[in-house]
Amino acid sequence: MNASSICRRLLAVAAGFLLAAPLLGAGPTNAARPTTLAYEASAAVGSVKTFPLPRPATDVAVHWLGQRRAHVRVALSRDRVRFSKPRLVRLDELGEGVKRGETYGAVMTARGARAVRVWSDRPLRRLTVLALTDRGGPTRLPLRGLASTGQPTVVSRAGWGADESLRFDTTGKEIWPPAFYAIQKVIVHHTATRNMDPDAAATIRSIYYYHAVTQGWGDIGYNFLIDEAGNVYEGRYSRQYAPGESPTGEDLNGNGVTAAHAQGYNSGTVGIALLGTLTNQDATPAARSALERLIAWIDSSHGIDPQGSGLYTNPVSGLQATFPNIAGHRDVAATECPGGSFYATLPTIRSDVAGLIAASTPDFSVTATPGSASTSPGGSVSYSIAIGSANGFTGGVALTVAGLPAGATASFAPATVTAPGSSQLTIATGASIAPGSYSLTVSGTSSSTTHTTPIMLTVSATTAPDFALTATPGSRTVVRGASTSYTIVITPSGGFTGFVTLSASGLPGGTSASFTPNPVADSSTLSVTTASNAKPGGYTLTITGTSGNLAHSTTVSLQLKRK
Repeated sequence: MNASSICRRLLAVAAGFLLAAPLLGAGPTNAARPTTLAYEASAAVGSVKTFPLPRPATDVAVHWLGQRRAHVRVALSRDRVRFSKPRLVRLDELGEGVKRGETYGAVMTARGARAVRVWSDRPLRRLTVLALTDRGGPTRLPLRGLASTGQPTVVSRAGWGADESLRFDTTGKEIWPPAFYAIQKVIVHHTATRNMDPDAAATIRSIYYYHAVTQGWGDIGYNFLIDEAGNVYEGRYSRQYAPGESPTGEDLNGNGVTAAHAQGYNSGTVGIALLGTLTNQDATPAARSALERLIAWIDSSHGIDPQGSGLYTNPVSGLQATFPNIAGHRDVAATECPGGSFYATLPTIRSDVAGLIAASTPDFSVTATPGSASTSPGGSVSYSIAIGSANGFTGGVALTVAGLPAGATASFAPATVTAPGSSQLTIATGASIAPGSYSLTVSGTSSSTTHTTPIMLTVSATTAPDFALTATPGSRTVVRGASTSYTIVITPSGGFTGFVTLSASGLPGGTSASFTPNPVADSSTLSVTTASNAKPGGYTLTITGTSGNLAHSTTVSLQLKRK
């Protein structure tokens, strides 16, 4: 058959046509009823050529021999008489890396076309039209997960209708068996398909066929795909999952399956594709949010800095390159993918992902009350050190203080606090200590995480009689109708020997407070009795001590909750 002849092949089940990848007993298959019927027609194209189709197509793609710089346009017709306005064929962003002398166009929505008319600005020895007719039913999408760095809900391959027989050849051998490697980077793509896609699952099935059969990869090229509504889809096959297990794209050791999304950079990377063309428009807010949550889960699971840029080493070929840990396809290949408009926003995505990880990581805080205290040589001061908890942190925090002047000693009671909780720091000064103001740093350390807070110590040569007021713990949580207590400590300085009268303000309605003893010379217990109808919430209680013309205050937190 010469180059001008049309050679047609139907690659799916239909009377009078060939079967695409027929299989019996070759792993999980849907061979009894393929979800995608495929038809190919090839011919030489001088300047224009019309290809009739045997059935209405839902998607079409064209690819041709050589001539990568050719400008090819396509028009579609439902009645083979009236054709749509010609549209330029964008190159398939993964097909750009196929080294076969073949140029692949992106998948285009056909909407029931029965004929395809092709124009080329230069002669093409052979152009092939691939017409795909999707027979998959509507996809029921699960509710999407909202956890910041927990795994988002992922639509499985079965969920979007993957025909698993396409992964095998006619002998039942898997074309590209899964291989797994430690994850180093995330590479983001766009599919260069239509925007405002009415049926994302059908488009994914067409891309799957195009990659697996037409381009010969035996599977879809991406690890994950995300539609404009923010639904996340499983891409490349990795393994059979346990009932109820969400697809991860990883083996049981947490290694990622190698896909085919960035030639030379497939192993050890995760390829995520946003459905649509993002050259002149950004991704939808829903798609961006889903992308950030998906990457946050990947990066937090594998200890990857989303704002970092480091050395990548291909575990198979040994190729090495340095590029961002969250990269666009164009960072590793000569392509415009993932589209200029979207690519410009990658710095914001990296920052957002870092924020999601930080917001969901268990952590603690360190605060000191008061922030500054004074004493004279030979005296002592006390500070209340509160350890707060965020995102469920419950670990132990070891406390230290740095910057003490010669002649001063410090002690914590206790030295290690289980969050949330508090400790009392006491600093005692010797008689020979040099007067002055000293900036000290209190540090709390848990595992590899350290947080600090500054305090000030002032040592006066001569100090008027005075006192300092501290309260521990810094926070209490109590159920409405119950009672709780705090310890109030009076620390004298400058020879202070008087009694201090205590009072409390900021209590919720119907709640009472009492001090035992009151007045006090050294320490007192503040008892707080809450009303059963008090409004739940967080309250800041101000404790004030007065003695003659002297008055000092400190605060504590009361967290009031329902039963």
